[in-house]
Amino acid sequence: MWAFEPNDPNERFRVICQLCANEFCSLCNQQYHYRTGCQQLTVITERWFFWCNSERARYLAKRARQDATYAVRLAEHEKQHAANRQRNEELRHRYDTAVADEKYKAEHCRHCPHCHRVVERIEGCASMICGQDYHGGNTQSGCGKSFTWDQAKKYRSATVRRPEQLMNDLPPPESPVVVHENIKCDGCHETVRGIRFDCVHCPSLIFCEKCEQNCTLAHSDENRRAGQQQHVFRLIMTPFDEAMYL
Repeated sequence: MWAFEPNDPNERFRVICQLCANEFCSLCNQQYHYRTGCQQLTVITERWFFWCNSERARYLAKRARQDATYAVRLAEHEKQHAANRQRNEELRHRYDTAVADEKYKAEHCRHCPHCHRVVERIEGCASMICGQDYHGGNTQSGCGKSFTWDQAKKYRSATVRRPEQLMNDLPPPESPVVVHENIKCDGCHETVRGIRFDCVHCPSLIFCEKCEQNCTLAHSDENRRAGQQQHVFRLIMTPFDEAMYL
């Protein structure tokens, strides 16, 4: 539980469990995420899962035809098949859970007309108070204003795309490599070139596309040893894409 209630019920803050020390988001109760909204986390998780599951190998193979250094990365990727498979299985579980959660909220939840917080009607009449049962009790985070269930807009789940749709936003191998000025890779400590990978569960952890495979696998091992969920990385194609999920 958290120790204080913000003035704005939609203010997102980090909650640290006193028993397991895991960090959660005060709004969605998922693993705490930096620099992205709660609903966008599902889209980012989806994108990362498909990248790890199939698109990384395809992308590296295409890049290798243009740049021999990518052939080395592709060979490393193929050698690490077992480690990749384990991570992908863990990511699939996380992705499937996120999709199921979005489906449940779309079927059972709505938005408070006043603060737009996601609310659920468990039972009883249509009279609602955001953040508690209408007749008292079960106090949670909310604006405390009254409304009726029919007044509340239905929750719209995050868009789930097919893998072939996700492929369309990868930079074509023949295109010039994008340079992310003033952004350093935490793996090679060079300026990030190509796709930029940002961990949304760490305050600051960035890898370039050449370091991503080995460095994110090592990060996965760290998370596993710590008993945490697999961290999700956001793929940023160009510097202009950075604000997309803020």
